[in-house]
Amino acid sequence: MFLPLKHNIDIIFLMFKGLLDLIYKNKCLVCSCSKTDDLLCKTCSKDVDFMSGFPHRIYNSVSVYSAVIYNKTPKKLIRLLKFSHKKSASKVLARFLYDYFKKLDLNKDFIVIYPDSFLLKNLFRGYEHMYLIANEFCNLSGFNLLKNAIKKIKYTTPQYKAKNRKNNIKGAFEINKKYINLLKEKPILLIDDIITTGATIEEITDILKKENINDVTVLTVSKAK
Repeated sequence: MFLPLKHNIDIIFLMFKGLLDLIYKNKCLVCSCSKTDDLLCKTCSKDVDFMSGFPHRIYNSVSVYSAVIYNKTPKKLIRLLKFSHKKSASKVLARFLYDYFKKLDLNKDFIVIYPDSFLLKNLFRGYEHMYLIANEFCNLSGFNLLKNAIKKIKYTTPQYKAKNRKNNIKGAFEINKKYINLLKEKPILLIDDIITTGATIEEITDILKKENINDVTVLTVSKAK
């Protein structure tokens, strides 16, 4: 007995889809296991240390929060995103941000901004890593994202290599002029990946304050010990 052609096509499609799912099944970005089809497995999730729901620093009246400690799993995910073209790591890092943010008592309708990388770095990498994190965070939170609001206008030595981080980053950023009025009208959530000495955050909040953009909160994915 022959089955109808459409039924045969449906069976072939389901078999083909099953084969593709098997081949392209998600693997854990950190340990490469594929037991759960997750970008981060349960074992590697245990290495993520979330921080307390209080500001970890206050600079010039700006509260600075960090979601997780920069070690083990978060450290590898950030490096994969920045240096190994693993764009899917941005989804996991944004989830850290969102899960942490939900615990904070910040009931504001934020506009989300982030510091751009230098143009040549973005061209070399092929994408803006902080845009990917911020965009995914906004997808989860429902906040509006303002792309390219904080532009990096000069190349700097990577902060972890700089002898004087504050001098290294001085004058490296500027506000996109067309957004200044909008940034004055709404509360701002500035997102970044890592905070160590705080030099980058201080530089950006300083240029925001100079334009009378005062309702600013900082949220970083991770905080170095």
